[in-house]
Amino acid sequence: MPKIHSQSIISESAQLADDVEVGPFVVIEAGVSIAAGCRIASHAKICRGVKMGRNNMVDHGAVLGGAPQDLSFDPKIDSGVIIGDDNNFREHVTISRSTKVNGNTIIGDRNFFMAVSHIAHDVIVGDDNIFANNVMIAGHVRIANKVFLGGGTAIHQFTHVGDFAMSQGNSTLTKDVPPYCVAHKINQLSGLNVIGLRRGGFTPEDRKEIKRAYSLVLRSKSNREEALKEAEGQGFGPLATRLIKAVRSPSSRGVLTR
Repeated sequence: MPKIHSQSIISESAQLADDVEVGPFVVIEAGVSIAAGCRIASHAKICRGVKMGRNNMVDHGAVLGGAPQDLSFDPKIDSGVIIGDDNNFREHVTISRSTKVNGNTIIGDRNFFMAVSHIAHDVIVGDDNIFANNVMIAGHVRIANKVFLGGGTAIHQFTHVGDFAMSQGNSTLTKDVPPYCVAHKINQLSGLNVIGLRRGGFTPEDRKEIKRAYSLVLRSKSNREEALKEAEGQGFGPLATRLIKAVRSPSSRGVLTR
């Protein structure tokens, strides 16, 4: 049986695996599903529509699956949050459910959400990302894998952030951050996440090719279309091509270039 503190409120229709631990003053609403190995600390709230995988840690005061912060949202809409495995939600993290009927905000595996970070409605987060304290992610944002967002980073709605990207603390990003790139201040690129690529196991040859692609499509004196056309004839491998594709086909927000 789950280990549930007597001062918590758990809906009879919530489904908790046998080894789930729930601290005092926790609220778990109807229809929630929590898989094996999860721990829910005091004063957390898991709202209806949340489906949580294995081995997740939800720290004090976190709220997962709360209503979207959208004035047009109808609270009668059934939507939710799907959470993978091995995530760590620290103190007072908030994650909003989708604004769409039967839609979901989606969190992958092995992500670390530091204190007071916020993930808004309809966001998709991949795997192995780190969100430092007070990171603010607006609705419909897409975060890929192995991303590090510095404390206080704010990301505008519908923006995309690519694999192994990184932001300096207190950055404001209203355009896509291409894979492997570092952003800082307001929509400025600092260069490539060289240390992250090295730690991520990229070979020297891969890193050299990514650097060449970055220089060609993001630092070229040619206009964007000319640079992309030139890149097509360079025979780049799949890792560098991922960067080029992000520049060629950005979200509706456009892509950072300088």
